[in-house]
Amino acid sequence: MRENAVVFLKEKPVYFSAHPTRDLALFLIRAEQEPDISTRGRLLRHAVNEWPQELDAHILLYKFLFFHGRHLEAERAVLAAMSEAARQGGFSRNYRRLKPQTADWLENPSMSRVYLFSLKALGVVRLRRGRVADAERVLTKLLELDPQDEIGGRNFLDIATSFHEQE
Repeated sequence: MRENAVVFLKEKPVYFSAHPTRDLALFLIRAEQEPDISTRGRLLRHAVNEWPQELDAHILLYKFLFFHGRHLEAERAVLAAMSEAARQGGFSRNYRRLKPQTADWLENPSMSRVYLFSLKALGVVRLRRGRVADAERVLTKLLELDPQDEIGGRNFLDIATSFHEQE
């Protein structure tokens, strides 16, 4: 085993980077194992500030915020993740400007695929915040970029459109 290899205690850690830096990986493991919610949140924010180019820190932060009902903060964290993925991927951070030919959206691993996962997260967060029309626009764009629904946005779009049927 390489000297700087990270040994994960879990069977399969969920990271988007193929090779997170050793320091970041160890820090994120520490944050995930932190029992105090406030401290865990501070650690995840620190990870984003310390390693702003690492999408794993961004993603873990917005997931944490979402699952703890801090939806406005989660939305901001998702937008930050999308901006960083777009910067690294060389395309616009504004999803409205993106087209299927802008990038190889489903290449794995790629910044474009991470962007799509974050776009889905943005739609879900906006749904949770009651911003149904905004969520519907985001999720419609997601399916334009991912017509085979590999990222899994179709069900959330169906939920958003079902609100129109209830009116």
